[in-house]
Amino acid sequence: MKEIRFFAFIIVIIGIIYIIPITSVGDVNKNSEQTFLEANINIDNKPNLYNNVNNDESEDSEPVVEDKKEEPKKENNTIKKILKNSKKQALNKEKVKNQVEVKQEKLHQKLIFEYKQLEKHDKPLVYKIKYPIFNNKNIEQKVNSHISELANDFKNEFSQYEPVIAEEKFIFNLDTDMYILNDSLLFIKFNVERNYNTYPNPVKFFETYILDIKKEQFVNIENILNKDYEDLFYLSAKNYFLNNYGINITKQSENYNDIKPDKEVYRKLFIKSDFAEIFFYDYKKQEEISIKMPVENILGYINKEYLQTTTIITTEATTESTTIIETTTKETTTLQQTTKVTETQQTTEKETVTEETTSNNSNINNKRKIDKNKPMIALTFDDGPNSATTNKILDILEKNNSVATFFVVSRRIEKDIETLKRMDSLGNQIGNHTANHKDLTKISKEQIKSEVDIINNKLKKAIGKEASIVRVPYGATNDNVKSAINYPIIMWNVDTRDWKSRNAKSVEQQVIGKVKDGDIILMHDLYESTAQACETIIPKLIEQGYQFVTIDELFEYKGIEMKNGTKYSNANKK
Repeated sequence: MKEIRFFAFIIVIIGIIYIIPITSVGDVNKNSEQTFLEANINIDNKPNLYNNVNNDESEDSEPVVEDKKEEPKKENNTIKKILKNSKKQALNKEKVKNQVEVKQEKLHQKLIFEYKQLEKHDKPLVYKIKYPIFNNKNIEQKVNSHISELANDFKNEFSQYEPVIAEEKFIFNLDTDMYILNDSLLFIKFNVERNYNTYPNPVKFFETYILDIKKEQFVNIENILNKDYEDLFYLSAKNYFLNNYGINITKQSENYNDIKPDKEVYRKLFIKSDFAEIFFYDYKKQEEISIKMPVENILGYINKEYLQTTTIITTEATTESTTIIETTTKETTTLQQTTKVTETQQTTEKETVTEETTSNNSNINNKRKIDKNKPMIALTFDDGPNSATTNKILDILEKNNSVATFFVVSRRIEKDIETLKRMDSLGNQIGNHTANHKDLTKISKEQIKSEVDIINNKLKKAIGKEASIVRVPYGATNDNVKSAINYPIIMWNVDTRDWKSRNAKSVEQQVIGKVKDGDIILMHDLYESTAQACETIIPKLIEQGYQFVTIDELFEYKGIEMKNGTKYSNANKK
């Protein structure tokens, strides 16, 4: 009996432990499997997958599914929404992540470059250009747009060059040098030479630019250097003149303004790993020059923000080439310039004795009154005429009842013949600047005569008279030039350097407060900035008591007889 009760107890225990949990565990496993499948399917395939799950169920499980028929459908809709939102959030996060990574990569990408060579022949012009390509297309376009401007300026100015002999070519040679400082600043230097192939004395000048790599923008020298850097540059320039010429330039020196410590004088800087270059005007050579100093002398003046180290990701540079000459794209990168305009003292009035002067041209209706006892100066303009800018200057002169002297070149006479005629009709003097603007010291006497004769023949045909004075290109003369030119040679003693600055305020600064009675001022009527400067210079000097006269008038009223083959820089009697 005891044994029977024991076996009965065992059976009950087994029933409790085994039979009941089997049903519960089976339900849990089935629901867990279904949830797992729904969580790992594509939303669009959910209905099919649900059908497959139901079809895979055994007949014994069908009643269970039917009893919970609405529950999986409700769960399905919920999961759809969850998965849809989850996927959308994931895509948005990925998109934002990609954008951030691209932006960070662009900001921290190390700027690298390589050089390409371009040679192009466009009779009679020849271009030889070394230009850079970068792994940053935006910076590449900004840098090369400046090369395009320089090449196009050359093309516009010399495309009508008139060879004296067929073999002559005019060569534009541009060499590019660059250096990246601390992955923050890109220093660029263009060494430009414009030269005839018939003599080895090119016209040289430099263009420099500084680019903030992170901002991808050009900056001025005063934006990256701390205060008083001008004093450092001035001392270097001062030592240059002392060491090379034995000249000790002080504030009282005539050429102090060429190198004085001023932002307008020192607007160019180029830095390499071991040296820095500054640029200024050498009045002895009459050209812009550069001198080098240890780079350590400059680093102490550079703003700290450009000297902080950054994390860099290096990428390979592209080798895609860029066409320079064909493009007319001009990146308008305006280098902001600040100037200090020096106020001048009012000229003391003297007793006046007046003479009425009229042009030989009958088109002149008004008469200019020239006072022999008042100061007078001669404005002179080279390399024109250029209809766009010369006419603006003529407008200003006419408005102020004044005249100037224009030294013209051959290639522009036919191009702007109407401007030339207007120039003459308003009583201005037209001078001879030679046919092709050559350095006359490098060619034969016969070629020098040809350069002068071409101009005079064209002037006689256009306005019925020849020029009576000559200005030699670059002011370059020697005994051979003097003996070949059978006219007075007109130089200058006030150089505005408008060709260099291309800035009206800078041009004004070279004139206002510096001119004196009998001076000859050198300008060029090719530049808009020069015309703008004339709007201020001419009325302001008239207000100060100055009279604007032609070269012939200046020497006539000063009682100086000009002789052929002799150089004249001013009409100041010594």
